[in-house]
Order: sequence, then structure tokens, then C-alpha cells
Amino acid sequence: MGHSIAQDFAAHGYPTILYDQSAGQLETARELIKGNLQLLKDEGMITAADIKNTHELLVYTDKFEDAARQAQFIVEAVPEVPDIKQALYEELDKLCSADAIFSSTTSGMNIYEVVEISNPGRLIIGHFCNPAHIIPLVEIVLGPETSAETLEFTRKVFESLDHVPVVLKQYTIGFIVNRLNTALAREANYIVEQGWASPEDVDKAMSNNAGLKLAFEGPLELYDHIGWDLGKLGGMFLAPLLCNTTATALPDRLCAEGNLGVKTGKGLKDYTGLDRSEVQNNRNRKILKVIKTVKQF
Repeated sequence: MGHSIAQDFAAHGYPTILYDQSAGQLETARELIKGNLQLLKDEGMITAADIKNTHELLVYTDKFEDAARQAQFIVEAVPEVPDIKQALYEELDKLCSADAIFSSTTSGMNIYEVVEISNPGRLIIGHFCNPAHIIPLVEIVLGPETSAETLEFTRKVFESLDHVPVVLKQYTIGFIVNRLNTALAREANYIVEQGWASPEDVDKAMSNNAGLKLAFEGPLELYDHIGWDLGKLGGMFLAPLLCNTTATALPDRLCAEGNLGVKTGKGLKDYTGLDRSEVQNNRNRKILKVIKTVKQF
């Protein structure tokens, strides 16, 4: 996520420092960003001049102190390990200017119970979605002491990146997106586990119905069009019958088999012999085409 977010800032005109303690990781990030930018150019989203400007505004470094002292808006994307998070923020708190904002990309950790800084009013969660340089959404999650000024500044920064920020007023595990995704995935898994439909047909049912509307209409607005009376009636008889188990037979089986998806060459689908980066680029191309269409609305 870190390289994609850094690319996004630089592409929108911000002088950006991408820090990692590993020179090898920085070189990997450089190559991934080159590939990302080339794909955007191939899709007609940016020009060669845009690529040049992005590279010029992006600095790669393994010199932590120099990077921290220059930063005004810090985006933290280190592993979801409490000790690592706390150690990093202790150093940032010492080195960064007093008005620097710390934004964590955590997708689930309650950073507000893990991290201690001298001014907790400038700490906020800004959860980007993968791939961060393409997906517009950013979930902003407020802490108990996050200031109104920090929220407003952070919101404006994300909007300047052409992102769409949504605000969760307090920390709750999973935020908005992962809670909704998990609920949907649990029922989809259940349908397959019961033998009622194949995985392919479950996915087709989503992409050929809700998938056509979700780009402009969420699950709540949907009921304004269906009618809340019908929605209430449907919920009365269907909701008690939906899956509410914490067991996950389908994911458990795939994990036990080592079939984790694209990264292992096989999940529900078989990707054997396919180049992983090309599989990812094919997916990203589809996302970009949807985004182009949505912008016409």
C-alpha cells in the first residue's frame, strides 16, 4: 500500500518522500510505481509529462530522520504489529514538527489504544483501499481526541487526491467497508457450502445485478427505490435465516490446501502459469474502465 499511496500524492503535485528501512524494498517500490504509471498511461488516464512530474516529486530514502523532519503530513503503512507501530510513532513524535499530522493506513487495528504521542489531536486513521492509486474511497476513522482541525485538513488532503473520504465517527473493528464485505462474503460462502449454487454463479449474481448499481448507489439508498415497506417485509422472513456462523468452511478448506488465490497460483480459480503482475493489471484495467464510466454520471 505504501508505494501506491506515495505515488498518488506525487501524481497530484505533492513533494513526497517514500521511506523504508530496506533499500531492496525501495527498489521494488520504484519498479511497481513505474508499472502503475505505465498502465495509467496505456489506459489514457495520464500523459508522459504526468509520469515525468510524478517521478520528479517522489524521493526514495532509507534515511528516517531526514524524512521525518521534512514531513508535514505523514502516512504510516507499516505492518499491523503493535510494537512496530508504537516504536515508529515514538520516533516520529520526537522528530516531526509540532503541527505535523499522523495518518495511519491501518485496516483494522485500534491505533488509538496502541499509539501514544504528545498531541493525540493530530492522530487520525486514513484507510486507503487497494490499489490505493486507483480506488477512490478513503475511510477516515476518528480517535477520541482527534481534533476537528485534523479531520478537516485530512479530508481536504484526500479530496485533493481525487479520493472520496467517508468518516467513521469512532473506531469500530472492520470500519465500514470490511464489515460490509465480511457480511456479504459470509453469506456467499454459505450458499456455496450448502451446495445451492456454484462459486461462479454466486459471483455472476452479484456482478450482473448489484454490481451494476453499486458504482452510484449504496445498499441503503437501494431501499429508497425498492420501498422500505418491502425491504422491512423481506427482512422479517429472510434475516433470521441468513448465515450467522463464525465458522468458515470454504475459506478454511482453501487455506488448508494452500490455495490462497492469485498469489499462490490457485484459489477458487486456477491461475497456474499466469504472470501474477499481468493478472493484477488485467483486474486494474477493468477497475479503470468502470471509473471512467462512473465519471460520466
